[in-house]
Amino acid sequence: MLGNLDINPELIPRIKLGLHIGQFVLSFVIWALEIAVFRADNAKIVGNNGWTFGVCFLSLPAWIYLIMAPRWPRTRKLANPYAMAIVDGVFTIIWLSAFASQAAYNTANQCGDACNLSKAIVGLGVFVTLLFAASTFFSLYTLKYYQFHGTLPGYDKQKLGGDNIDPDKAAFSMAPHDEEAYAPVQMDDHNDDNTTLYGGTNAPVGGYNNGSYNSRYGGSSAYGTEDDDPNRYGSLPSRQNAAMFDSETEYHSQHPTATPAAVQPYTAPEPYTAPAYDDDRPAQFPTANYDRTMH
Repeated sequence: MLGNLDINPELIPRIKLGLHIGQFVLSFVIWALEIAVFRADNAKIVGNNGWTFGVCFLSLPAWIYLIMAPRWPRTRKLANPYAMAIVDGVFTIIWLSAFASQAAYNTANQCGDACNLSKAIVGLGVFVTLLFAASTFFSLYTLKYYQFHGTLPGYDKQKLGGDNIDPDKAAFSMAPHDEEAYAPVQMDDHNDDNTTLYGGTNAPVGGYNNGSYNSRYGGSSAYGTEDDDPNRYGSLPSRQNAAMFDSETEYHSQHPTATPAAVQPYTAPEPYTAPAYDDDRPAQFPTANYDRTMH
């Protein structure tokens, strides 16, 4: 019978939420009225009205489970459709007994000066019972839907605010979320025309790749090609990839250095090699007046 009902499954979460909110509001009013009955003159506090008062607190865990468990993915595994149908059915019977015991309290004429308030409690208890009966009906529909489809109607398709983020993108990605969202980002430093990022070229100048001394913003940096000249006074140490202690440190006479070969773009630089030393040449001393030496 429940499977033949023409009900939109997407509306089930909203319907049940509205029913449970109505139950909670009416129960709160019953709780407040019951306190007023307790404080009325000639009114007795017995088990009949005490049970109605206690049912208001007893229903709190049921509302927390029925409202909260199906709404979030992490707690949805606790939202068993069999358990929800049983909880709704059990509390329908409990609230039926609650307003019946309050009616018996009035029939025994134990309400004193608060009989009107006690009768209002009975009427509100009837409405709470009917709301629990309605939520039990929709819980049974949820159970039947779960048996046919394997999912909870409407709950498994709910989209919260964080679920709208595309899982293929990072949550804090700077990529646009509209058109061309998956366009590749140009992050390659080596452009096809071998130009700098903001103008200028990296073409070889004078046998050296002058692009290494240009900044990424088109201007020249503090270094230049003359800084690598080993014959220049105060030249900077070599920035090649050779090890720190592998360079030649022995004193040699000045020799003309060979012009380094042009470094082609996109080729790995060769490590610096010291000029060849001729062991067959006689030792040469610098020009000086050696006659002034002391004997």
